[in-house]
Amino acid sequence: MGFSERPTDSPPDLSMIREAHRILRAILPPTPVRTFPHLNRQLGAEVWFKLEAWQPTGSFKVRGALARMSRLRPEERACGVVTASAGNHGLAVAFAARLLSGIPVTVFVPETAAPNKVRALEAFGVRLERAGRTYAEAHAAAVAFAQHQGACYLHAYEDPWVVAGQGTIALELMEALPDLDAVLVPVGGGGLISGIARAYQALAPRTRIIGVQTEASPALAASLRDGRLYEDDPAGPTLADGLAGGVGAWAYQLALEGAIHEVLVVREETLLEAIGWLAAEAHLIVEGSGAVGIAALWETGPRWAGQRVAVVLSGSNLEGEILLRGLARYLERRTEDSADRSRAPVGA
Repeated sequence: MGFSERPTDSPPDLSMIREAHRILRAILPPTPVRTFPHLNRQLGAEVWFKLEAWQPTGSFKVRGALARMSRLRPEERACGVVTASAGNHGLAVAFAARLLSGIPVTVFVPETAAPNKVRALEAFGVRLERAGRTYAEAHAAAVAFAQHQGACYLHAYEDPWVVAGQGTIALELMEALPDLDAVLVPVGGGGLISGIARAYQALAPRTRIIGVQTEASPALAASLRDGRLYEDDPAGPTLADGLAGGVGAWAYQLALEGAIHEVLVVREETLLEAIGWLAAEAHLIVEGSGAVGIAALWETGPRWAGQRVAVVLSGSNLEGEILLRGLARYLERRTEDSADRSRAPVGA
């Protein structure tokens, strides 16, 4: 009765994003934007971070979960909610269910889900099911379970109200930082960039919306390169577990339409150093999926000179071991750079 895998065939329009914004304003305060002079000097740009890592569940996903679940009908609430997640979407659904008076939740995660995210899900007391090695396999198991149970299935990145919720980030950015030249957005399944792109397409089309993926899982970039959609794309080992796997049809279509202007692909070693830099210099804990925008700025540095750019730092649910590796790599590079400067001849 409550089952719905993909409620519509198109992403939300501006009216839905504005309605999601109205819903969320009563629940979530806008996340801050911050700039860091060190990075601005390095790039010759004005760079702003949108701190979605400071959301109550540690990622932007709470926006979409609350926007969607606040609209559940009484019979859907009674049947419960089922979703599949690499971790952050499941945490957002669990948080929203608790805030909205105890809606029953079942979350399917792949066996490869990050242990810290699994522990956080367990702490919420949701029904947790492990299925398959990839997000796509967990998703298939979750859909079958929801159909059998008659429960409401919440798609992580192709439910219009979920995507409308993510799109509220764009409305906050436009209010705080008008006239941006570009917004850098992490891309996994594509719900975040789909919502942001829809809002900017309608209200500020001059701003370039640029997706960022890692070389281990470049599904959207590969889809655009090859002219075919990779919805189930095997990912290599990656620091950005939340971006691993295929991309959704909505993000692909928006890129073909020009609402998503470009997709950058970054190296894993640059991403590791970006995680360390954020912790050591910006004093921010940001998971790999959220730090890809910083890696992209570094790898394409000269192109940003004179521009005003926002980077969505999408989450903070970082494994301690990766944080330590990132800090070690960044501090090693900083030491190398200092040594190189000390050896440089006077006047060089």
